[in-house]
Amino acid sequence: MKVLHLTGHFQKWNLDSYFQNSIGDGFVFCAYSFEEGFFAKDKVNGYVTDEILAHSFFDLQYYGKKEGGNIQKGKLGTYPFHPTANAESEEQTNVLIESLIKQGITYQIDNLGLKNVIIPNYYENERPNDFIAIIKSINKWLTANKVDGIKYFMTLPIANHTIIDEAKIDELLFHLTDLPIVFDGYYIVCEAKPDARQKISTDFKYLRNLATIFKTLKKQKFETIYAYANWDALVFLSLTDIDYITIGTYENLRNFTIKRFTTQEDGGPSKGWYFSEALLNFVKAQFLDLIRNQKGIDIIKNERNVFSDAILVEGYPWSNQKPEVHKNYLLTITRLLKELASEKDLEKRKKLLIAKIDQAVKNYEQLERLHITLTDESKNYHLGMWKSFLLTQ
Repeated sequence: MKVLHLTGHFQKWNLDSYFQNSIGDGFVFCAYSFEEGFFAKDKVNGYVTDEILAHSFFDLQYYGKKEGGNIQKGKLGTYPFHPTANAESEEQTNVLIESLIKQGITYQIDNLGLKNVIIPNYYENERPNDFIAIIKSINKWLTANKVDGIKYFMTLPIANHTIIDEAKIDELLFHLTDLPIVFDGYYIVCEAKPDARQKISTDFKYLRNLATIFKTLKKQKFETIYAYANWDALVFLSLTDIDYITIGTYENLRNFTIKRFTTQEDGGPSKGWYFSEALLNFVKAQFLDLIRNQKGIDIIKNERNVFSDAILVEGYPWSNQKPEVHKNYLLTITRLLKELASEKDLEKRKKLLIAKIDQAVKNYEQLERLHITLTDESKNYHLGMWKSFLLTQ
């Protein structure tokens, strides 16, 4: 299992984490944040571009089709073959979309020199049959146009209403694992839609059906990339092997939503969050003064983590714009993922995560005994469902 930085705004943090701190195994660069021609220069943030691209994937993010033109800040329209830059018609037909997909494939090979190609595809909320038809058509085209030495990963963007529908998932998997499929694997993007004041979904159907996708594709010998993954990737990894899992700094790189690619959205100000391995959760920065006052820091702190040490110092000026806040998460989640993946026996791997869940519950209880009651996203809203789900698998 390899960990990839899903890289957008503030890419220097990801590059530094990889090259200086040995966090992760490579990158997935997002077209939203990098205009066409960005990688033509010799260096990016002081690092040799060719060395970066040698460990990289590129997500062209066709998800919103022409509606991506509604986004003022994004760079998607700088790619002449992107649906956003081809919004002249009232409706983008499958013929046009297929042409743009093929151009996107060629661009990654000829212009970026990538050996791993993410085949761009769009998010379909209303007509899943059109979506499947495009996958089949591109698969047929690729049969005659594969380049030796290149791996191809078809993008699989799954709407929330689809992932919670077992019948739709079964039908989708039937087509994705058809015998003539020539893709090397799938780049899986799933819309979780967590409940209010939660960062990850606790919907049993979401957990069950997404786990089924990973299990089924692996059984059929496809490679899998779990993109826009949040830390609940631990749950899916504990049940099956996943070849690549992305890690991200900001929320929009860990929680896929189609609105990101169709409408202009701006995040509000935040002091940031502390990701705690001991709690298997993010803790809002504003709680840290209370936790420190009640002598609870040792309960939540991450061990052997220089970024954690730096941001838990009393008086640290918390801000979501500080790299060490995000690097604490990147390092911690990478270690957790690698630890799970190192256990090859899946039954033992599942038990390992259950043991971590049990310990996290105990740590929450210990905080309560110190009169520290965490609320909203910081509270234990997810661990019970995680354990229950794992015990049913």
